[in-house]
Amino acid sequence: MKFEITLIALLFSVTAFAGGYYNPSIDVYDPVTGLYYKSIRSNESHGFLGSKDKSLVNVYIYDPVSDTGKFLFPQSKNVQILSLAYETSVEDGKVSFYATNYSSFIKNNQNIEPREPKSRMLILTRNTETDEKTIYFAKKDGSDLQKLRTLSQSEEWHIGVKNSVIRIVKQVGLKLKLESINW
Repeated sequence: MKFEITLIALLFSVTAFAGGYYNPSIDVYDPVTGLYYKSIRSNESHGFLGSKDKSLVNVYIYDPVSDTGKFLFPQSKNVQILSLAYETSVEDGKVSFYATNYSSFIKNNQNIEPREPKSRMLILTRNTETDEKTIYFAKKDGSDLQKLRTLSQSEEWHIGVKNSVIRIVKQVGLKLKLESINW
């Protein structure tokens, strides 16, 4: 009996971690623009025992005022959205963000001068064939989508809120190479 319970628990745990990546979900209204964002998920079978890969492959942006919507990215079978972030307010010296996945990439977020939230968002994608990660900018309505930069495997990134930059960090030997891109 103990063997059967252990086997069932093992199968559930392996199936739960078969995807290997955290798969964020988006179902939110932006409090500044009123736009509605909804994630589009893949339905392809991958992983252990043909489990369904529920990775986020696109975002639908709906404008309730004009009753129109559009996809953020053209349809593609090899792109996974790992993160999407945009500012929602600036209060008490701090910027609030909507961010999928986790917000550990938001740094230096204190003593911010009063201002309006930025009108664009940041998107991090992963090519499922090459494992290459790419950072994009777009306006909150999905227009003006721009590829900012592809990251190498050894590079990390974060939003430096106080300086309004995306900071790319790479260790080269015993030194750090920093690149700042206006956010």
